[in-house]
Amino acid sequence: MGDADQLWTGDINEAVIEEWKAETSPFERVREVLLTVTTFEYAGAIAEQAAVSESTARKHLTVLAESGFAATDTSGQGTRFKRSRETIAMQRLKELHSNCSRDELITGIRELKKQIQAYQDDYNVTDPEELAVELTADDDWEAISDWQALEDDLKLAQAALSLYDFDPDVDERGSDDASGAFDDRAGLSV
Repeated sequence: MGDADQLWTGDINEAVIEEWKAETSPFERVREVLLTVTTFEYAGAIAEQAAVSESTARKHLTVLAESGFAATDTSGQGTRFKRSRETIAMQRLKELHSNCSRDELITGIRELKKQIQAYQDDYNVTDPEELAVELTADDDWEAISDWQALEDDLKLAQAALSLYDFDPDVDERGSDDASGAFDDRAGLSV
């Protein structure tokens, strides 16, 4: 019997983990696991999933938190981590911008605005919060979350559309300041 005729008897999960470890760095694995973490977790739990030591996970999670990629919570018995809201928003924004043309985004924005207007007309209120005040126990409360999702999608679509005109290398003031003229216009000082 040749090698090709022999059945493999290993553990598929262990094989996949070993392949993942061989093809990625510890930092990449911690980052990948962090992207799936929606509630705060201690470094040890993330380390186990990322197939790294707890100290390695903590080191990389600290770097990710300092860069804004991870959010932290120190209210327990140590620091806990999860993906940051900004990270998810930027990923969704990048994906939307990459997958939709300018015209598709404009069409989508128009459709989202029509759907939001339909909620405003149907319920005679201006936003989901006002609708929550108006609804009774027998009403359709799902409308609130649906309306909020439409508004979130609209904000993302508008931001993705704005990326078509954004050039980070052009600064009206001629400085290297990444915030551009925003600080002056908004009355902020950094």
